[in-house]
Amino acid sequence: MKLKRMVFGTIILLIVSSCLLFAGGEGEQTQAAPASVTQTPATSTSAAPVDTGKSYTLKFSWADPFDPMKQSTSAYAVVFKQELERLSGGRIKVELYPAGQIGDQRSSTEQVARGTIEMTNISSGVLASLYFPKLEIVDMPFLFSSREHAARFLDVVDNPFMTEMNNELIKETGIRLLNVVPFGPRHITNNKRPIKTPADVKGLRIRTMEITPHMKLIESMGGSPVPIPFLELYTSLQTNVVDGQENPFQNIVAQNFFEVQKYLTVSNHVMGVGATLVNEEWFQSLPEELRAAVIEADYVAQMVYNGMAQILDAMAVATLVEKGMQVYYPTPAEYKQFQDVAIPYVREYMEGRLGQKFVDDFLKSVNAISDSIKAEAKN
Repeated sequence: MKLKRMVFGTIILLIVSSCLLFAGGEGEQTQAAPASVTQTPATSTSAAPVDTGKSYTLKFSWADPFDPMKQSTSAYAVVFKQELERLSGGRIKVELYPAGQIGDQRSSTEQVARGTIEMTNISSGVLASLYFPKLEIVDMPFLFSSREHAARFLDVVDNPFMTEMNNELIKETGIRLLNVVPFGPRHITNNKRPIKTPADVKGLRIRTMEITPHMKLIESMGGSPVPIPFLELYTSLQTNVVDGQENPFQNIVAQNFFEVQKYLTVSNHVMGVGATLVNEEWFQSLPEELRAAVIEADYVAQMVYNGMAQILDAMAVATLVEKGMQVYYPTPAEYKQFQDVAIPYVREYMEGRLGQKFVDDFLKSVNAISDSIKAEAKN
């Protein structure tokens, strides 16, 4: 318990100090020695250029509002900025563009691919739908047993399956996965009725992201998936363009969806997966010690991201009940009904799209990590 309090305190201290620095403008940067070289998430594609002392700018875009105490992506961003500017001795200036200021998730991904901006954080399925279909597979339903299970599998440094996918992505698109992390389990809300079983979804228009496994999941239960951009979702719910939507807890709270939705089912149907993308040409243009600074800053910011995401999830249900939502937890038998309907339906689609062998290899890797976690728990 003491360790947990220390971790929580460290997370809050990092966020608050970073927010104060951001709110006060650029301010005076603390000079630091260049970061030590650490392992990069994927194979470098070129030798590090000669260091001429040049300074660099990193434009970082994401869709969530700038509220680091309520949004884990924003918490990640402010800590990443502080750490990278410190570790680089001020040679890399990080410009933050929250709330879709310079583009939604799809547009920001396209801008990273073109090199218009250097970095963005998105849902991984956006990248899959635009450039790299293989990444769709991490959005299969009921895949991970816990946030830890997801985090270990999605690690682009330590999990060979993800490292290989990252290397393929770099070669095919010029985009590097700086990280892939669990944002949080997704849950269904709607305005029509409590959803206790898959049959209750039938006939409902449910907003999903433009991510095919998410759409197939709703389709498997007889609902109509309706892709709508995140920044347009509140209005679409308010005007009854759709009956409901599915999102992680922190998005439901931060976007005030409780104002326009009545029923919440804690369905845990998909682990929301976030990905931070970096333009590979820009990354390779950095001297070796500055590449290492980017990796180290990301590592520190990921700890804050993961901690904040868990804290926000833990606090969300009480907030939503207080705001008037009716919250339903499916029984084990009801939960199994959701699994029995969705898993084979989406798997059949994935095998047709990516091949049975790839899907089998993926699931073996997912299950191997699950077995490893269970074995550790027994020791």
